[in-house]
Formats: sequence, C-alpha cells, structure tokens
Amino acid sequence: MQTNPEHISNLTIEIEEDGSVVLEQDCTGNISRVWVHPVQLRYIAEKMGLVETSDPKAAKTIATLERRLLVLRDRIDELHDYLVNHSDHKHADLSYEVTFSRASLDIVEEFCHDLDEQPYNTARDATPSAPCTAPSAAAGDH
Repeated sequence: MQTNPEHISNLTIEIEEDGSVVLEQDCTGNISRVWVHPVQLRYIAEKMGLVETSDPKAAKTIATLERRLLVLRDRIDELHDYLVNHSDHKHADLSYEVTFSRASLDIVEEFCHDLDEQPYNTARDATPSAPCTAPSAAAGDH
C-alpha cells in the first residue's frame, strides 16, 4: 500500500507501509522504478552527511576529533593573544609570528565553525597596542 505520493519534475516518490521508498521516473515513456529500503536510505543519508552516523565507533571518533579541534582552537587563540598583547614588540620583530598565529587561528576557526552552537567570537581579536614592526635602524634599538 502506498501513501502520499509526491512529485518532483518527472519523478514520483512514494512511501510504502514498511517504510520503503519507491522512486518512479518517466523518461519519455520509459518508466523506471526503484525500491529503496529504509536501511539503504539511512546509509545514503549518512554518507552524504545529511544525518549523523549510527555507527558508535564513528560517532566516538567524531566526538573525539571535535573535542580536540576545540582545544586546539583555544590554544592557538591564547598564543595569538599573548603575541599581540603581551610580547615585547619594542625589542623583537614578531610580525611573522603574529601573522602566522592569526592565520592559524583563522584556519582552526573555519574547522570549528560547525562544532559550536554559536559562531566563535574572538574576544582577543584586537589590534595590538604596540605595532608589530621591526625597530628602525636609526633609532639605535639593535
């Protein structure tokens, strides 16, 4: 018994009582029909990233990787904060280090974007009070 057929262009989608999905497509008079079992549909949805995996080992691995990425993001953020706000810019040219830490933080923020309930807010993303430039030779700071 079929329930509530839906149509997309020339494709008809019907759900059977047992949960199977029947796809029927009419291509210029040639009708193709495919039955998809719910287990097959779940597998396809997991592979496409539409639903979370039902594999406990994969779920544990994903949770571990998410936790590690978030810890890494916090450590890179802390390093960037230190370089920008607490390092000795008067006696050392840290422009490369600050640029590298900011780029690393940007990368890890992108990796973690979907892990947070809300987007990551870099409270420490302020412009440094002392510029990260090499001291001038004329100043005699070398």
